[in-house]
Amino acid sequence: MSSMSKSTKLVVFSDTHVRCFEQLHPVVKEALREADWLVHCGDFTGTQLVHELMADYDRFVGTYGNSDKDETRRLLPSKQFFAIGGWRIGVIHPWWGAEPDGIEEKIYKELGPQDIILYGHTHEKVERYQDNTLIVNPGPGYPEFMTPGSVALLTLGDTSVDVEFRVFERP
Repeated sequence: MSSMSKSTKLVVFSDTHVRCFEQLHPVVKEALREADWLVHCGDFTGTQLVHELMADYDRFVGTYGNSDKDETRRLLPSKQFFAIGGWRIGVIHPWWGAEPDGIEEKIYKELGPQDIILYGHTHEKVERYQDNTLIVNPGPGYPEFMTPGSVALLTLGDTSVDVEFRVFERP
């Protein structure tokens, strides 16, 4: 990995299913204030939130999800690749993977060798390794009927990644 002068914080969220920034849960908004980079793994369900994030965050990376309409799909790709320091990162919303079992292997094959893969869609928090690739799903970006919402904070150092999940209920 190339040397970074300090750690870099990525805030990763997905499946927010809200129209605008104002509708995001307070825990998500608080996490965004700490972000050096912001990654949304799809299912915005409205372009207003996409436009707000693009305008307010210089380091925004996003993909569209299966619930996103054509307007959002014109703004964002189905998958993205970027790098921070020496870390290679892939982002996807694997709409083709309805069943959670085995989905990480399919994503790994789809995105190829990355240091970190971030994905949404299944509404389940995941932090695991496939070979040397860290695979993270931040969970649902809003609290559902019986499931709390969550956001993932990744702290990238020169040679290590720390993953923290912040879990929240309805306000």
